[in-house]
Amino acid sequence: MGVRVMVVDDSTFSRAVIADALAEGGYEVVGEAESIDSLIKIYDECKPDVVTMDIAMPGADGFECSKALIMHDPKAKVVLVSSMKDEETEQEAKRVGIVGYVQKPVDAESLVKIINNVMAPDSMYKNLEHSAVDIFKEALAQSITRMTKTTAEFEDGTVGNQAVSQGITVVIGIIGKYSGNMIFDLAVDTADKMAKVILRREAKNREEVVSLVAEFANVVGGVACSMLNKKEKAFGLRVAPPSVFYGEATEVVSPNIQCQNVFAETDFGRMALSVGFKKGSVLWM
Repeated sequence: MGVRVMVVDDSTFSRAVIADALAEGGYEVVGEAESIDSLIKIYDECKPDVVTMDIAMPGADGFECSKALIMHDPKAKVVLVSSMKDEETEQEAKRVGIVGYVQKPVDAESLVKIINNVMAPDSMYKNLEHSAVDIFKEALAQSITRMTKTTAEFEDGTVGNQAVSQGITVVIGIIGKYSGNMIFDLAVDTADKMAKVILRREAKNREEVVSLVAEFANVVGGVACSMLNKKEKAFGLRVAPPSVFYGEATEVVSPNIQCQNVFAETDFGRMALSVGFKKGSVLWM
């Protein structure tokens, strides 16, 4: 069975152009809508695999229509097709959950490429999901050995999206073909001991310890992303600046990502590492 596409655009001309491009790519156009009023009804009737969505429409724009559709069916795959394309609209598209973005005037080859990527079995994500935790464990082990001249023993933990901090938590966002995060957590006493070895002196104050832990976690994340990129260049992973939290019984929550948790027993104490990625990479043309 071929890929079924629904076209949403208030312009009859634009719908015809997009439908012709889709037909040229071998897709079946199973429904059309011109506003939010008929969107959900026609979507339920034609059950498309992908929906192309214009931004500028009367009543409710493409973002509002996309939000309504994704709320109605969280599995809906929406590709934005619009003459507007700038940083602000791209960020809003990502926030809404739109999976692709093609700029008008529509190039049939670009549209076909986006939809093929959206619909293709994502073996690359499965490879990342399978290997990520082991790679991050290896990066943590290497960093501990290189910076403290000690070793670590690992044990696997649970899979989930929340945990209670031991005292200091560093959250590092990961961006690239897939987005994710790495959470590094340890007790204040463990951080103090590790800092003393790395600095070869007592830390001057708590801020210096927290800063060192953040930089250590940043190194672990950067090394792991580099190792994953060597396995698959198309990942294009890189780390965002770390966010640090510390205090008593801080709850750490990763609402949109299920993380795999591992624990490292070190000479300084127990360290926790959580890593997770989410599918649904955004594709732009």
